[in-house]
Amino acid sequence: MSIGAGIFLIAFGAILAFAVKAQPDWLSLDVVGWVFMLTGATILAITLTLWNKRRRAASISERQVIENGRQTTAERRVYRETDVPPEV
Repeated sequence: MSIGAGIFLIAFGAILAFAVKAQPDWLSLDVVGWVFMLTGATILAITLTLWNKRRRAASISERQVIENGRQTTAERRVYRETDVPPEV
C-alpha cells in the first residue's frame, strides 16, 4: 500500500507542478506539486528499503534452517501438504 501511495503522490504532484496552469494569488501550485513529488519519492524509498531488509532477513533465516539441518513446524506442514499426495 505504501508503494501505491508513493506513486500516487508523485503523479499528483507532477500534475500540479507541470499540467495545472491556474495560479491562485495565495498559493503556488508549482511548489505544492514539487512537495508532493518529494514526499512520494521519500515514501517510496523508505518502503523499498524496509522490504529489502525484510527479504534479506527472511533469506538469512531460511539459510540457517537449511545449514542446521532442521525444519520448523511451519516448514514441515508445508512439506507435508505439497509433497505427500493425499490418500484416496
